[in-house]
Amino acid sequence: MATDPLIPRGNPLTELMDFTTAEGDRWVAYIEGYDLVRPRRLLAQTVLPGRRLRFDSATESRITPTRPAGAPFLPERRLLSLLAAAPVLGAESVPAARTRRQRLEAASAAWRRCVGRARRVADAIHSLEHAVLEGRWARS
Repeated sequence: MATDPLIPRGNPLTELMDFTTAEGDRWVAYIEGYDLVRPRRLLAQTVLPGRRLRFDSATESRITPTRPAGAPFLPERRLLSLLAAAPVLGAESVPAARTRRQRLEAASAAWRRCVGRARRVADAIHSLEHAVLEGRWARS
């Protein structure tokens, strides 16, 4: 069995609990902090990060749907039962790494949207100037 410590892949808020399954797989359990999705109106307020119980091994990660009291400092038997019930953290839960080309395409599309908006604003200002100069627009 390897004696190298497992490195958590998440953002640990607690100490790591190291344990081994019956098959000999090593895992670490910890409470992970993650950013909550907040409504735009609450962006200026300070909010504590969300918390969840996470398990990491050398090959996969899992997150429990519940956060039991005392986690991750639970008996090994309880950690093993939580691990068995925890779904694998899949690609749908973690944003996929984007390639350089995808990032450039997204930036290019955002630039085109901004340029289009700027042109519409400039056209509206230009139309308003002409209306004022020709006397068709009067301030009440």
